[in-house]
Amino acid sequence: MAKKHGHYCKVCEEYKSNESFSGKGHSAHICKKCAVLSPAERSREMTLARLMNLPYRLSAEQKAWLKGLQKDKCPEIAEAAQMVYAEHFPYAERNERKQQLHISEMTFVVQDELWDEYGDSFDAQIMFILDRKTRLISCTQAGASNTIELTAKEMRKLLNRIVNAYEIFCWEEDFSQEMPDVLGEEEDLADIEVSEDEGQPSWSVSVSYSNGEKQQMKGFDIPIRVNELALDLLQYFENDEDADDDEPYI
Repeated sequence: MAKKHGHYCKVCEEYKSNESFSGKGHSAHICKKCAVLSPAERSREMTLARLMNLPYRLSAEQKAWLKGLQKDKCPEIAEAAQMVYAEHFPYAERNERKQQLHISEMTFVVQDELWDEYGDSFDAQIMFILDRKTRLISCTQAGASNTIELTAKEMRKLLNRIVNAYEIFCWEEDFSQEMPDVLGEEEDLADIEVSEDEGQPSWSVSVSYSNGEKQQMKGFDIPIRVNELALDLLQYFENDEDADDDEPYI
């Protein structure tokens, strides 16, 4: 095999020609371009080069080093570290948010078709209201309202599930909020009959968290997580109705 000509620079982590190094640069493994940098600039370039050349699978030491650099005093290094960390651990920020968010109150409205566990669709015009303090869940549909009270443990588990499993705080990011375009590329507004409910969202959510943060979100279709949360909440009231049906006649 032919010998590879050139030299490796430990600052920019590039393999360059011999002409790119001075006499001292050869022994120090620093190319002429990097040699003119100040010590602070050289340190920054070495860190940035190492960041960009991290392997896909990181050791515990590499992960800890990368995580710490996200708060580096140098904005360029901190920004690069955040970008690389997000690429390696895309759900890290989301999982960290889960630890910070605890629902205090939530209103969840569905005005579209849902699908049950058997794949059958049914029209849903439902509003759920959840309150951690009172431990109450209310469900309003077809003009009738029903309210049930959970234990403190049951309410805590439900609200934690809504954050951790359904990731409701990410619905704004994950699901489209834009109104569907009812016009085709070559269609005119006068030729389109728009129904009264055209602008009505399929679902909407208003959430208040214990840290004071609030979210208001809506969408114009029914993603799986929205459908499953609605069915999850409906089960509380189906069980309540079953209990009423089981009462003996006197």
